[in-house]
Amino acid sequence: MLYRRKKSYWFLIAASVFLTLVVVSLVLISVNSKSLYDSSNRLFCGEKYFYFNHQLILRDPLIKDNPYNKDLFRRSDGRLYYDEANVQTWFGIDVSEFQDWIRWSRVKDDGVEFVFARIGYRGYSGGIMHKDSTFEYNYSEIHRNGIPMGIYFFSQAVNDEEAVEEAEYVLSILGGRALELPIVFDWEYVSESARTGGITPDALSSACNAFCDRIEEAGYSSMVYTNLYGAYSKYNFSEISDRDIWLAEYDGSPTFRYHFEVLQYTSSGSIHGIDGSVDLNMMFIDPRSYLTRTGSVPS
Repeated sequence: MLYRRKKSYWFLIAASVFLTLVVVSLVLISVNSKSLYDSSNRLFCGEKYFYFNHQLILRDPLIKDNPYNKDLFRRSDGRLYYDEANVQTWFGIDVSEFQDWIRWSRVKDDGVEFVFARIGYRGYSGGIMHKDSTFEYNYSEIHRNGIPMGIYFFSQAVNDEEAVEEAEYVLSILGGRALELPIVFDWEYVSESARTGGITPDALSSACNAFCDRIEEAGYSSMVYTNLYGAYSKYNFSEISDRDIWLAEYDGSPTFRYHFEVLQYTSSGSIHGIDGSVDLNMMFIDPRSYLTRTGSVPS
Protein backbone atom coordinates (compact mmCIF):
# COMPACT_ATOMS: atom_id res chain seq x y z
CA MET A 1 0.00 0.00 0.00
CA LEU A 2 2.85 2.40 0.90
CA TYR A 3 4.53 1.71 -2.45
CA ARG A 4 1.32 2.51 -4.27
CA ARG A 5 0.97 5.79 -2.36
CA LYS A 6 4.55 6.80 -3.20
CA LYS A 7 4.01 5.87 -6.85
CA SER A 8 0.79 7.90 -6.96
CA TYR A 9 2.58 10.85 -5.28
CA TRP A 10 5.42 10.91 -7.81
CA PHE A 11 2.96 10.51 -10.66
CA LEU A 12 1.08 13.61 -9.51
CA ILE A 13 4.33 15.59 -9.30
CA ALA A 14 5.35 14.49 -12.80
CA ALA A 15 1.94 15.35 -14.18
CA SER A 16 2.07 18.79 -12.56
CA VAL A 17 5.52 19.48 -14.01
CA PHE A 18 4.38 18.36 -17.45
CA LEU A 19 1.29 20.58 -17.35
CA THR A 20 3.40 23.52 -16.18
CA LEU A 21 5.78 23.04 -19.10
CA VAL A 22 2.87 22.87 -21.51
CA VAL A 23 1.42 26.13 -20.19
CA VAL A 24 4.79 27.89 -20.31
CA SER A 25 5.35 26.68 -23.88
CA LEU A 26 1.95 27.92 -24.97
CA VAL A 27 2.64 31.31 -23.42
CA LEU A 28 6.03 31.54 -25.16
CA ILE A 29 4.51 30.53 -28.48
CA SER A 30 1.83 33.18 -28.03
CA VAL A 31 4.40 35.85 -27.22
CA ASN A 32 6.71 34.80 -30.05
CA SER A 33 3.91 34.71 -32.59
CA LYS A 34 3.30 38.37 -31.84
CA SER A 35 6.95 39.42 -31.76
CA LEU A 36 8.41 37.31 -34.55
CA TYR A 37 5.92 38.41 -37.17
CA ASP A 38 4.70 41.81 -38.25
CA SER A 39 1.07 42.69 -38.98
CA SER A 40 1.26 40.87 -42.32
CA ASN A 41 2.53 37.73 -40.52
CA ARG A 42 5.50 37.81 -42.83
CA LEU A 43 8.75 39.11 -41.43
CA PHE A 44 10.52 39.96 -38.22
CA CYS A 45 14.10 41.24 -38.09
CA GLY A 46 16.19 40.24 -35.10
CA GLU A 47 19.85 40.50 -34.23
CA LYS A 48 20.81 36.99 -35.38
CA TYR A 49 17.72 35.52 -37.05
CA PHE A 50 14.64 36.64 -38.89
CA TYR A 51 11.55 34.94 -40.19
CA PHE A 52 10.13 34.91 -43.69
CA ASN A 53 7.08 32.86 -44.63
CA HIS A 54 7.44 30.94 -41.34
CA GLN A 55 11.04 29.99 -42.13
CA LEU A 56 13.85 30.84 -39.74
CA ILE A 57 16.69 32.56 -41.62
CA LEU A 58 20.12 33.25 -40.20
CA ARG A 59 21.03 36.91 -40.63
CA ASP A 60 24.31 37.42 -42.46
CA PRO A 61 26.23 40.15 -40.59
CA LEU A 62 28.54 40.65 -43.58
CA ILE A 63 25.70 41.94 -45.79
CA LYS A 64 24.78 45.59 -45.54
CA ASP A 65 21.51 46.09 -43.68
CA ASN A 66 18.44 47.92 -44.92
CA PRO A 67 19.26 51.45 -43.68
CA TYR A 68 15.78 52.92 -44.05
CA ASN A 69 13.23 53.61 -41.33
CA LYS A 70 9.98 51.93 -42.36
CA ASP A 71 7.97 54.52 -40.44
CA LEU A 72 9.23 57.31 -42.69
CA PHE A 73 7.70 55.92 -45.87
CA ARG A 74 4.35 57.41 -46.83
CA ARG A 75 1.98 57.14 -49.76
CA SER A 76 0.21 60.03 -51.40
CA ASP A 77 -1.80 60.01 -54.63
CA GLY A 78 -0.57 56.53 -55.46
CA ARG A 79 3.13 57.35 -55.07
CA LEU A 80 5.57 56.46 -52.33
CA TYR A 81 7.73 59.03 -50.54
CA TYR A 82 10.49 58.77 -47.97
CA ASP A 83 10.77 61.56 -45.41
CA GLU A 84 14.21 61.41 -43.82
CA ALA A 85 16.52 64.40 -43.62
CA ASN A 86 19.59 64.15 -45.86
CA VAL A 87 18.13 61.23 -47.84
CA GLN A 88 17.14 62.12 -51.38
CA THR A 89 15.07 59.87 -53.63
CA TRP A 90 14.14 59.85 -57.31
CA PHE A 91 10.88 58.79 -58.95
CA GLY A 92 10.86 56.39 -61.87
CA ILE A 93 9.08 53.68 -63.83
CA ASP A 94 9.88 50.47 -65.68
CA VAL A 95 8.25 49.61 -68.99
CA SER A 96 8.01 46.97 -71.70
CA GLU A 97 5.83 46.16 -74.70
CA PHE A 98 2.99 45.59 -72.24
CA GLN A 99 2.71 49.39 -71.96
CA ASP A 100 2.43 49.61 -75.76
CA TRP A 101 3.49 52.91 -77.40
CA ILE A 102 4.28 55.49 -74.74
CA ARG A 103 4.06 59.28 -75.14
CA TRP A 104 7.35 60.09 -73.46
CA SER A 105 7.06 63.88 -73.39
CA ARG A 106 3.96 63.53 -71.22
CA VAL A 107 5.74 60.97 -69.03
CA LYS A 108 8.55 63.43 -68.36
CA ASP A 109 6.06 66.20 -67.61
CA ASP A 110 4.46 63.92 -65.00
CA GLY A 111 7.67 63.98 -62.97
CA VAL A 112 9.38 60.76 -64.03
CA GLU A 113 13.11 61.08 -63.32
CA PHE A 114 14.42 57.71 -64.55
CA VAL A 115 13.28 54.71 -66.59
CA PHE A 116 14.19 51.05 -66.89
CA ALA A 117 13.00 49.63 -70.23
CA ARG A 118 12.93 45.96 -71.08
CA ILE A 119 15.30 45.04 -73.89
CA GLY A 120 14.27 41.40 -74.16
CA TYR A 121 13.39 38.17 -72.43
CA ARG A 122 13.91 34.42 -72.45
CA GLY A 123 10.80 32.24 -72.60
CA TYR A 124 10.16 30.11 -69.54
CA SER A 125 9.01 27.05 -71.47
CA GLY A 126 11.14 26.77 -74.61
CA GLY A 127 13.99 28.99 -73.46
CA ILE A 128 14.05 31.05 -76.68
CA MET A 129 15.25 34.65 -76.39
CA HIS A 130 13.20 37.51 -77.83
CA LYS A 131 13.72 41.23 -78.27
CA ASP A 132 11.10 43.51 -76.73
CA SER A 133 9.05 44.88 -79.62
CA THR A 134 9.03 48.44 -78.20
CA PHE A 135 12.68 48.67 -77.18
CA GLU A 136 13.99 50.65 -80.15
CA TYR A 137 11.15 53.15 -79.93
CA ASN A 138 11.57 53.48 -76.16
CA TYR A 139 15.34 53.89 -76.38
CA SER A 140 15.02 56.66 -78.95
CA GLU A 141 12.19 58.54 -77.26
CA ILE A 142 13.49 58.26 -73.71
CA HIS A 143 16.80 59.79 -74.77
CA ARG A 144 15.13 62.39 -76.97
CA ASN A 145 13.20 63.54 -73.91
CA GLY A 146 16.30 63.60 -71.71
CA ILE A 147 15.34 60.96 -69.14
CA PRO A 148 18.14 58.82 -67.62
CA MET A 149 17.62 55.26 -68.82
CA GLY A 150 18.62 51.73 -67.87
CA ILE A 151 17.45 48.43 -69.28
CA TYR A 152 16.50 45.01 -67.97
CA PHE A 153 16.48 41.53 -69.41
CA PHE A 154 13.92 39.01 -68.15
CA SER A 155 16.12 35.99 -67.58
CA GLN A 156 15.20 32.34 -67.33
CA ALA A 157 18.78 31.11 -67.38
CA VAL A 158 19.40 27.73 -65.79
CA ASN A 159 23.21 27.92 -65.71
CA ASP A 160 26.20 30.19 -66.30
CA GLU A 161 26.32 29.43 -70.02
CA GLU A 162 22.76 30.58 -70.60
CA ALA A 163 23.30 33.67 -68.46
CA VAL A 164 26.33 34.69 -70.53
CA GLU A 165 24.33 33.96 -73.68
CA GLU A 166 21.66 36.37 -72.42
CA ALA A 167 24.27 39.03 -71.68
CA GLU A 168 25.73 38.66 -75.17
CA TYR A 169 22.24 38.94 -76.64
CA VAL A 170 21.67 42.20 -74.73
CA LEU A 171 25.02 43.61 -75.82
CA SER A 172 24.38 42.70 -79.45
CA ILE A 173 21.09 44.60 -79.44
CA LEU A 174 22.66 47.62 -77.76
CA GLY A 175 25.53 47.70 -80.20
CA GLY A 176 27.59 49.96 -77.93
CA ARG A 177 24.88 52.56 -77.43
CA ALA A 178 24.92 54.74 -74.34
CA LEU A 179 23.02 54.08 -71.15
CA GLU A 180 22.86 56.24 -68.07
CA LEU A 181 21.67 53.51 -65.69
CA PRO A 182 22.57 49.84 -65.20
CA ILE A 183 21.67 46.76 -67.20
CA VAL A 184 19.55 44.62 -64.90
CA PHE A 185 19.50 40.84 -64.49
CA ASP A 186 15.78 40.18 -63.92
CA TRP A 187 15.42 36.47 -63.08
CA GLU A 188 12.00 35.60 -61.69
CA TYR A 189 10.48 32.40 -60.37
CA VAL A 190 7.64 31.19 -62.60
CA SER A 191 6.61 27.73 -61.36
CA GLU A 192 8.06 24.34 -60.57
CA SER A 193 6.91 23.13 -63.98
CA ALA A 194 8.92 25.82 -65.81
CA ARG A 195 12.34 24.94 -67.21
CA THR A 196 13.87 26.90 -64.31
CA GLY A 197 11.79 25.16 -61.66
CA GLY A 198 14.58 22.97 -60.33
CA ILE A 199 17.42 25.49 -60.29
CA THR A 200 19.37 25.56 -57.03
CA PRO A 201 20.31 28.75 -55.15
CA ASP A 202 23.99 28.10 -55.91
CA ALA A 203 23.31 27.71 -59.63
CA LEU A 204 21.08 30.79 -59.81
CA SER A 205 23.55 32.97 -57.90
CA SER A 206 26.37 31.82 -60.16
CA ALA A 207 24.31 32.54 -63.28
CA CYS A 208 23.45 35.99 -61.99
CA ASN A 209 27.10 36.81 -61.40
CA ALA A 210 28.06 35.43 -64.82
CA PHE A 211 25.54 37.75 -66.50
CA CYS A 212 26.58 40.81 -64.49
CA ASP A 213 30.30 40.15 -64.94
CA ARG A 214 29.91 39.98 -68.71
CA ILE A 215 27.88 43.20 -68.73
CA GLU A 216 30.55 44.99 -66.70
CA GLU A 217 33.32 43.66 -68.94
CA ALA A 218 31.57 45.49 -71.76
CA GLY A 219 31.72 48.78 -69.85
CA TYR A 220 28.20 48.99 -68.45
CA SER A 221 26.97 48.93 -64.86
CA SER A 222 24.92 45.98 -63.64
CA MET A 223 22.11 45.48 -61.15
CA VAL A 224 19.98 42.59 -59.88
CA TYR A 225 16.19 42.65 -59.68
CA THR A 226 14.52 40.45 -57.09
CA ASN A 227 11.62 40.23 -54.66
CA LEU A 228 11.58 38.89 -51.10
CA TYR A 229 10.99 35.31 -52.17
CA GLY A 230 13.81 35.47 -54.69
CA ALA A 231 16.27 37.04 -52.27
CA TYR A 232 15.50 34.76 -49.34
CA SER A 233 14.60 31.49 -51.05
CA LYS A 234 15.92 31.32 -54.62
CA TYR A 235 19.30 33.07 -54.39
CA ASN A 236 22.18 32.57 -52.01
CA PHE A 237 21.91 36.26 -51.33
CA SER A 238 25.38 36.55 -49.83
CA GLU A 239 26.77 35.58 -53.24
CA ILE A 240 25.13 38.57 -55.00
CA SER A 241 24.83 41.07 -52.15
CA ASP A 242 27.81 43.15 -53.31
CA ARG A 243 25.79 44.15 -56.36
CA ASP A 244 23.21 46.92 -56.49
CA ILE A 245 19.74 45.53 -55.78
CA TRP A 246 16.43 46.52 -57.33
CA LEU A 247 13.85 45.24 -54.84
CA ALA A 248 10.20 44.55 -55.60
CA GLU A 249 8.04 44.77 -52.48
CA TYR A 250 4.51 46.09 -52.74
CA ASP A 251 2.86 45.88 -49.32
CA GLY A 252 3.37 49.04 -47.31
CA SER A 253 6.86 50.04 -46.24
CA PRO A 254 9.72 47.77 -47.37
CA THR A 255 10.62 45.11 -44.81
CA PHE A 256 13.57 43.60 -46.67
CA ARG A 257 16.36 42.82 -44.22
CA TYR A 258 19.27 43.88 -46.42
CA HIS A 259 20.27 46.84 -48.56
CA PHE A 260 18.62 47.87 -51.82
CA GLU A 261 19.20 50.78 -54.16
CA VAL A 262 15.91 50.84 -56.08
CA LEU A 263 12.46 49.94 -54.78
CA GLN A 264 9.61 48.86 -57.04
CA TYR A 265 6.56 49.46 -54.85
CA THR A 266 3.54 48.92 -57.09
CA SER A 267 2.56 47.40 -60.41
CA SER A 268 -0.62 49.45 -60.70
CA GLY A 269 0.73 52.98 -61.02
CA SER A 270 -0.74 55.64 -63.27
CA ILE A 271 1.40 57.97 -65.38
CA HIS A 272 0.40 60.56 -67.94
CA GLY A 273 1.28 59.34 -71.43
CA ILE A 274 0.87 55.65 -70.59
CA ASP A 275 -2.39 53.83 -71.20
CA GLY A 276 -3.09 51.40 -68.39
CA SER A 277 -1.02 50.56 -65.34
CA VAL A 278 2.75 50.70 -64.94
CA ASP A 279 5.33 49.78 -62.29
CA LEU A 280 6.43 52.67 -60.07
CA ASN A 281 9.88 52.87 -58.48
CA MET A 282 11.91 54.86 -56.00
CA MET A 283 15.68 55.19 -56.39
CA PHE A 284 17.95 55.99 -53.44
CA ILE A 285 21.05 56.72 -55.55
CA ASP A 286 21.33 59.75 -57.80
CA PRO A 287 20.69 58.42 -61.32
CA ARG A 288 23.50 60.64 -62.57
CA SER A 289 26.03 58.67 -60.52
CA TYR A 290 25.42 55.63 -62.75
CA LEU A 291 26.83 57.25 -65.87
CA THR A 292 28.12 54.36 -67.95
CA ARG A 293 30.05 53.84 -71.11
CA THR A 294 29.68 56.90 -73.40
CA GLY A 295 26.27 57.91 -72.03
CA SER A 296 25.69 61.55 -71.20
CA VAL A 297 23.09 62.34 -68.58
CA PRO A 298 20.92 65.33 -69.52
CA SER A 299 21.36 68.46 -67.45
